[in-house]
Amino acid sequence: MKKFLVPVTFSMSTYVEVEAEDIEEAIHEACGVDLSIDSADSWEYVGDSWEVDEEGIEEVPTKDSETGDFSAWKDMPGGF
Repeated sequence: MKKFLVPVTFSMSTYVEVEAEDIEEAIHEACGVDLSIDSADSWEYVGDSWEVDEEGIEEVPTKDSETGDFSAWKDMPGGF
């Protein structure tokens, strides 16, 4: 069976704590927060946000190169 690398994107939601004088400043401060992967346990998946990039799908090359079809190699310049 073949294997494929399939690029996907999705959204996650969480809360960040900031210090600010008012809501507008809080919004500004929240935009500059660096999230740590350590806080991922508090993140929640945003429903229906899963998307597959169909144009970016790639087949994973097999590790056992001796099982492939190399019949065209005989036609390569210099032969084999």
